[in-house]
Amino acid sequence: MTPGKNCHELVDLLIKAKTVEEIHSLCADFCEYSGFDRFLYGARIPTSFVKPYFIFISGYPNEWRTRYTVKGYMAVDPTVSHCATHLTPISWDQVGPQENSDEQIRMFMGEAREFGLNSGVSFPIHSAQGEFAMLNLASTKSHAQAKPTIQEALPYASLFSAYLHEAVRRVFEHQVLSLSRVHLTDREKQCLLWSAEGKTTWETSHILGVSERTVVFHLQNAAGKLKVVKRQQAVARAVSLGLISPQLE
Repeated sequence: MTPGKNCHELVDLLIKAKTVEEIHSLCADFCEYSGFDRFLYGARIPTSFVKPYFIFISGYPNEWRTRYTVKGYMAVDPTVSHCATHLTPISWDQVGPQENSDEQIRMFMGEAREFGLNSGVSFPIHSAQGEFAMLNLASTKSHAQAKPTIQEALPYASLFSAYLHEAVRRVFEHQVLSLSRVHLTDREKQCLLWSAEGKTTWETSHILGVSERTVVFHLQNAAGKLKVVKRQQAVARAVSLGLISPQLE
């Protein structure tokens, strides 16, 4: 089958998807159409510095997903580290040098192959709201055997992954992602920024030329919008969501 034709059909369905089950089914269809055996979509939503929210839509073996979580393999997985810092996809054969030089990565890749994840490609997704996501397409074939499939799928899977993330955001927005839609006023941002610089309420009031009560009012409003209680929590969450940058222009 031709991935391009099916990709556009599936993208149209992703735009209309309303449930996680629909999205999972469309991912499975795309995986099959493009010649892969397994898929995994994962997203990190920066609702806070300490405990971000993770979303997974998985077509991987359940036993492998459990082992991956229990052993903390996210910190070892070289495809995750690549996708977190790059915009371009990575074919798993590119991990070879790291696998040869790092015992932890070698162990991780060896265990993945035990579950039929022998080759594949990972697509990074980054949003303006500070979210990071990735789509993995895996094959039971060797790197050499899977190379033509990967090369053919690259442009279509990149398109599909972008629409996939938007579909996930739409479905999850009322549960978690509503935080990324928070709107702060310019004055609320200014008060948070000066708090991030370590300024007291009194110092901020003099810098901005307003009363201390006004500064407190804006900080409380910002905290309420960000669903936190303390000023420090509001600053941390605003920074993690990309609503403010901790340096003044």
